[in-house]
Amino acid sequence: MGNAEGKPLDASDITDLDAAKAEIVKIRETLRNRRKQVVTAENFPLNFRKNPSVMYDCLTKEDYQKYMNLIGPRGYTFDQAIQCGIDGRGGTGVGIPDEESYYLWKGFFDKVLDARHGFPPEAIHKTDLDYTKVDVSKLPADLNDFCVSTRIRAARNISGFGLPPGITRAERREVAKIIENALSKLSGELEGKYYSLETIAKADSDSLRADHFLFQIPNPDAMIFASGGCRDWPEGRGIFHNKDKTFLVWVNEEDQLRVISMQPGGDVTDCFRRWALGVNEVEKTVKSLGFSWMQNDHVGNFSSCVSNLGTGLRASMHICLPNILKAIGQDGLEEFCTTMKMQCRGVGGEHTAADASGKVDISNVDRIGKTEVQLVQVMVDGVTKLIDLEKRAKAGEDIKPLLK
Repeated sequence: MGNAEGKPLDASDITDLDAAKAEIVKIRETLRNRRKQVVTAENFPLNFRKNPSVMYDCLTKEDYQKYMNLIGPRGYTFDQAIQCGIDGRGGTGVGIPDEESYYLWKGFFDKVLDARHGFPPEAIHKTDLDYTKVDVSKLPADLNDFCVSTRIRAARNISGFGLPPGITRAERREVAKIIENALSKLSGELEGKYYSLETIAKADSDSLRADHFLFQIPNPDAMIFASGGCRDWPEGRGIFHNKDKTFLVWVNEEDQLRVISMQPGGDVTDCFRRWALGVNEVEKTVKSLGFSWMQNDHVGNFSSCVSNLGTGLRASMHICLPNILKAIGQDGLEEFCTTMKMQCRGVGGEHTAADASGKVDISNVDRIGKTEVQLVQVMVDGVTKLIDLEKRAKAGEDIKPLLK
């Protein structure tokens, strides 16, 4: 055994077991750091062509050589960050372990951000939570005949702690305590109860799962799993909801917080109003405890995934479009949605099919480059168009020419 400088220990150096354990930790950390510093360009990944991603399209050997030995305060390496693009199913293909590492690897993250969102390094993120600005006048009067539910959600993370891919156990526990404390101060329509995934009663978990509110450990193909964000599951994770289950907060899933507003039917204005209220009130309580959100002028809100930087906002509706699906199939619907800057997925999440009733999940694609108001408007306008096409298809009209 040696000391932190690698010198042999003398018996007089260690006086008790705790000191010995502490010394071992230091030695291991020193050796670990030495191993990290010997990464060379020969370690450049080659087999990620089987899982195309934005990371794959952007990463060069020059990038790799520049960042491979730049390591942040939590010991998370550049190799670990890109591993999800090798082992996962594609997508963005890179995880962000903490804000310090974002600045260490800023050149590469900004390259991926620009490739993913068309948001160049000099661009400034803008925000707007004024729900009254969303124009819902063109939504059909019979909207609820098609729309089953509406949901708006966005990520938030507390500065000073790691993001889920790189967060330590101690930090994750502390974040959960801070958020639970902050949420306990909410009142009015937001007031509710926090459930720890470690101690939740089976009856409560069964009820939340039945309502599709309780998140599960992500699929192994998902970015957050492959980047290490599911370590120690379910420790330090939880879910909060108000009494009506229209306002929820997921804790330490893909981000430290996922703030969610949801309700039956298609009242987008009310759903957006509650979401904005919730985000603002949670921020007030977090600040009152001496903390702040992880943000900057360029990327807006930080997130574990480059795809969620900026607003981090996803506005969606579950709507029934059986006649469109009959006419062009889900692949055709997904392709058409991309032309409107929207995404179509099954109600079970990404890479799932529509259910037997033709119900799909329709949402905005972008997260940055537009404000929250603009992104909700994208969803509203897209849903309006899709319902019109569904009515035409049901009446027997050939809608394929309308999709060009």
